Amino acid sequence: MDFERFDKLARTDRVLLLTALELLWQNGRGMIQSEDVSRLTASCVSRLGTFYTGEKLHEAVTVCKELAHLETADLIRCIRGGGMETKDPDAEGEGICPICGGELEYGDDEPLDDGGVYDWTCPSCGATEKEGYSKVFDRHYNVWDGDGNPYSTQSGGVERPSDLVPAPCAAKLPVTGQRSVTALPPEDVERLSVYFPGENWNAFFWGFTCFSRQDYAAVVPIEGINEIMLGLQCMEGGTLGELAFRWFMFGNKLALRLEVFDDAWPVTQTPSFAAVLEDLTQMSRHHVPTPDEVSRLLIAHGFTDRSDRPLETNNI
Repeated sequence: MDFERFDKLARTDRVLLLTALELLWQNGRGMIQSEDVSRLTASCVSRLGTFYTGEKLHEAVTVCKELAHLETADLIRCIRGGGMETKDPDAEGEGICPICGGELEYGDDEPLDDGGVYDWTCPSCGATEKEGYSKVFDRHYNVWDGDGNPYSTQSGGVERPSDLVPAPCAAKLPVTGQRSVTALPPEDVERLSVYFPGENWNAFFWGFTCFSRQDYAAVVPIEGINEIMLGLQCMEGGTLGELAFRWFMFGNKLALRLEVFDDAWPVTQTPSFAAVLEDLTQMSRHHVPTPDEVSRLLIAHGFTDRSDRPLETNNI
C-alpha cells in the first residue's frame, strides 16, 4: 500500500480503513502477514459479521493485509499525512480560550524563523495571551526544472501520459456471485490505453455504488446528503480512477457536485463518461438529477450497480 491509496481510503471509506487498522493492531503484523485472506475473513465473521456484509468484511481484511506489509514508520507517515492523526482530548485548541473555551479575537502577529505567534484576546472572560505556530514541511509543489518543464517529485522526472501507472488490482471486492458486468467498449479501451499502456482491459468494467443503498448508510456519516462513487473497477478487485457525484443542500435548494480524484483524469476522457456528462447536462436543464436518476443513467451507459441493494432490486 502506498500513501495515495491510504489517503483515498481515509477520504472515501474511513470506517473500513479504521476497521482494517483495528484488526492489524489487535492481531499483530506477523500474524496478519502469515494468514491468507480467506482464513482471516472467516475468523472475523463472529465478531464483525453483524456490522459488515461478507464482501465488505473481505475488503477490510484485504486492506489490513496491505497495511501489515508497511513498516511502522511508513504507517505512521500515512496516518499523519492522510489527516488521521489523533490529538489529546485535553490539548489546547486553535482559536479557543484555554480558560473559558470562548472564541478568540486575534491582534498583531510576529513572524519567527520557525513559525510565528499571534496576540489574542478572549471577549468572553477578558484573558490575553499569545498563540504559537510552528512550520512543518508538507511537500514540494509546482516544481519546474531549469529548462522550464514541469517536474514530478514522485516519479523523479517529467510526468507524461505514459508514465501514469494504475494501482494494481488488490484481492478484494470479488465479482463472483454478482450479476454479469458489461465489457468496456472498444472506444474506451483505445482512449485509456494512451494513459495506461499494457493494461489487461478484459479485467475491467464500469461500476458504481450509491451511498443510500449501502448497508452502512444508516451508521456512517458522509459529506452532503447522498453520493455515488464510480470508476473503472477490476474483476479481481480495486478501482482504476475514481469519481464521485455528491448531493448537497444549499439553503433549501438541492445541488449536485462532480468530484474527480487525481488518478481519474484519464477516465474523464473516455467516450462513455463523456456521454454520461452530456446526458446529465441535458437533464440538469430542467431539474437537479436525483441519485436514482443518475443511477439509471449510469446503468443505461453500461455501468454495473455494485451497491448492496442495486437499483433494480430496490423498492423505490
